Parts: sequence; structure tokens; C-alpha cells
Amino acid sequence: MLAAVFHAPNNIIVKQVPITRRQVMLKVSACAVCGYDARVFRNGHRKVRPPVILGHELCGEIQNDIIVGGDGGGMTMNAGSRVAVCPLIPCLHCHYCKIGDYNLCINLKEIGSSSDGGFAQYVTIPEQVIRIGGLVPVPDNLTDEEAALLEPLACCLNSFSRMLPVAKESSIVIIGDGPMGLIHLQLFKRLSHSRVAIVGKIPLRMEKARAMDADAVFAYSRETVAEVLDFTGDSCGAGVVVIATSNPVAFELATKVSARNSKINAFAGMPSGQTFLLDANWMHYNQISITGTFSSTPKLLGEATRIAAEKTIDLSAIVSHKFSLAEIEKAIDVTEKYHGLRAVINKF
Repeated sequence: MLAAVFHAPNNIIVKQVPITRRQVMLKVSACAVCGYDARVFRNGHRKVRPPVILGHELCGEIQNDIIVGGDGGGMTMNAGSRVAVCPLIPCLHCHYCKIGDYNLCINLKEIGSSSDGGFAQYVTIPEQVIRIGGLVPVPDNLTDEEAALLEPLACCLNSFSRMLPVAKESSIVIIGDGPMGLIHLQLFKRLSHSRVAIVGKIPLRMEKARAMDADAVFAYSRETVAEVLDFTGDSCGAGVVVIATSNPVAFELATKVSARNSKINAFAGMPSGQTFLLDANWMHYNQISITGTFSSTPKLLGEATRIAAEKTIDLSAIVSHKFSLAEIEKAIDVTEKYHGLRAVINKF
């Protein structure tokens, strides 16, 4: 099969590789390029041991009849069925696996990092993924490109659910104008009917946020704090702040625009070793809740599929570029230079 094999930083080669036949294989229909993929390509990552095929936001067609486990107790999927993939490969034995928090598995592996991923014509699905119900049927009214973005939508749902309930009259501030920030924007606008502001840096993305009905869009600057506080009304601050960018300055901004009794969610990963100084009394006396979210679960992937199929969330608006597998480096370049939103590999 044809695959884009990552060998070392700045070294990814599209070539023919042997197909490792296993019980469950997917013919890849589409695989989106995450910012994580771009960072691995440029710098490597502690979780990634080359040579490996990257790509974890994917959908594809099952090549043989299978029974998928999960909370429902098992479901038969026929060959040719189109599915979205939860990329988690949990150990199934640790405390977190036993309670269904597979994303917190202490021995977690992942498709596209520690196991070959979706930048290839075919991908093998590990047994653990099958057992946790990690393949979710894709409805016919979703395109392949939209289906590839169900995994990032599930990750945003994980974040959104931890911010609930959103207090009435609360303002929401999302720091970050990338694909994940704009998915969060849709979730808060359409599921909690909140007033939402985006803080961004990229003009094209900020314009996209306006088109998605953001109530305010601010370019990050020295005046941002005052502008955001003015947006929240009476300068009281935001009831929810989502940090959807890996830029460390976002954390300090979040603390400055948060209201009393507010919730701050660190959705995006930060550079390795990044630390922050925090005034403990500020957090205590203002009753601030600070949380983090990572990845998602098969249950959330199922919920993401439902709301995308109902068109509550428009994933097509997040897809800005489409490439062939042979153009993988162009797709990575577009991603790391913030040209548009999500680039998707859809021609293999």
C-alpha cells in the first residue's frame, strides 16, 4: 500500500510499504492533519518512535465483518461500513480503563503515534480499539472529510461537558482561533446559547469566527484584557474561558479575564516543561475552577457523530484544504503556517 512514513524530524516519505494483515483493517477514506502531526513532523515527540505512519483523525471503510464491543454490549459491522475511529489504544487493565476513562489510561498508546495511523491507504485497528467500541458508524449525510473531523469534535465535547452547567448570563471567552477554538465556538453558541468571544491572531481565522456568529472577535494585543472585560459586561469577566492554543501567554490572559466563580479549561497542550505562577489566594477567594481535558472516549465520539449528523455542528466549515497523500508535506506546511483551518488528506 501507499503510505506516508515518518522517519525523523523533517523526514516523511511517501512510498509503498507492505500491508500488515490483521483481523480488522480499514481502507482510509480521509485523514485530517492535526497540529500535533505538524509538530511531530518538525520536532519529533516522546510518544513517537519512527518509523511510523502518523494521522489519527480519520474515517474509513471496514474490510471485513466484525463485532465491536463497548457499552452497548457488542454490535455487528459489515464489510464496507464507513466508520470514524477513536484513536485510543488503552491497556484495559488499569484503574482508569476499568471505569471507562480510556483517555486517562496510564499505559495509553495511540493510533498515529505509537501505532501506524491514517496517512496511508489502509490502517490496521488494534483489538483494544474494537473492545472499547472505538469504531463508530458514520451516517450517510456526512462527507468523508466531515467524518475525519468527528474525532476532534469529540475532544471538544470532552472540554465542553466539563464546563457545564454554564451559568445564565455568563460570557464565554475562547482563546485561540484555530479549528479547535472554532469548534468550541459552535458548541457554546448552539448547545448552551451563550455569548461567545474569540481571541485570535490570524486575520483569516478571525473572519471565519465572525462568520460562525461569534459575538465578538478580538485580536490579541496589550489592549485585549480591557476589550474582553468590556465585552463581558460591567467588567466582571467571563464565566468560562477555554484555552484552545498552545501559546503560553494564553494562560495569563485567561486569569486576567475570568470572573469570580468562573471555570478555566486548559484544552490545548503546552510546550514541554511549561509552568505557570498562580496566585493561590486569587484562586481561593474568587472561587476559580481550573481544569484540563485531553482527547476523548468512544462514547463522546458517538455523541459527536450524532450532533454532526443533525447539523447542530457544521464540520464542513472547518475543512479548508484537501490534498492527496502524495502532497502530505504541503498539507503539513498549510497546517503549521495557519493557512486556513483543517487540511484533509482525501486522495490515496
